[in-house]
Amino acid sequence: MNDKSKHEPGFSALRRKAEKRLESVRQNQPDRSPSYYEMQHLIHELEIHKIELEMQQDELLQSKAEAAKGMERYTQFYDFAPLGYLTLSRNGTIIEVNLTGAKIIGLERSLLNGDRLGRFVLEEDLPVFNAFLDRVFSKRDPWYCEVRLMHDQPSQPVFEQSPSSGTVTGPRRTIRMEAVLSEDTSECRIVLSDITIHKQIEQIGETEALKKPESAVSPEDRSTDDFNHQLLDKVIHSRIRFPVLSYLNTVNQASFVEIRDKIKATDGNLSIHMKMLESARYVSFKKGFQARRPQTVYRITQEGRDAFNLYTKIISELISERNPHF
Repeated sequence: MNDKSKHEPGFSALRRKAEKRLESVRQNQPDRSPSYYEMQHLIHELEIHKIELEMQQDELLQSKAEAAKGMERYTQFYDFAPLGYLTLSRNGTIIEVNLTGAKIIGLERSLLNGDRLGRFVLEEDLPVFNAFLDRVFSKRDPWYCEVRLMHDQPSQPVFEQSPSSGTVTGPRRTIRMEAVLSEDTSECRIVLSDITIHKQIEQIGETEALKKPESAVSPEDRSTDDFNHQLLDKVIHSRIRFPVLSYLNTVNQASFVEIRDKIKATDGNLSIHMKMLESARYVSFKKGFQARRPQTVYRITQEGRDAFNLYTKIISELISERNPHF
């Protein structure tokens, strides 16, 4: 112990108390020197205590190293996750954002911390964003919204197509925000995803790509020797969309995850095909939350059921005509 600590007022007072207590203990004990065996026992106990302290120190150092590795893994998972993660205060100030979130917004992460997220939202969509933020903090329920960003550097090379002329009009990004309130209700955690390509598919599908085939011709009117492929519904005639409709036609409704697992598709691939079915009005969907997690439930519409039945009828008749003994 250094000399400086001995002259500190708090240390001096504590030392005087300890000396008085030791003197009092000695007065109540017989005046005798410890025996050789007692000294050996005391030394043994001190050595064991020393080893225990060294073992505890090793465990603490190991725990510290494991915690550092865990923090490193968490940081990597957080920063390089495929989705953007943000933490917002009540007034929409960005407290924390991962690298993917910064890429979606279109600025360096160091420039985003402390800025307000609403500043990057298109002015027309600001009321939607403000209502979304207000609902999350006031009702304390998970919620979501879809808004467009003002920044002109898209996170994906996607361009919009004008519904009237079909010309490319330039980039416009649409993002989906899904938020949940923190335990202390002072901030909210947001998952950010770029859904620009899905919106583009919807727009193109409403104009050209998803026009229903001219299949008003009944199966009875077609020639058996010259099959007209236009009779097949191009929306259904797909490796992904046909099994989706087939499954929904059986169970009537199912969640996105359930459909994905049944038909063995990836999230991104299935999402695009579901957008095509939605645009064709063959399926409807309802968004909600299950165990505080966003969930989308799809249901086949009557229009979708009729189209599916017609498609399977045409396929069945084609097989029967080509293979009479099948």
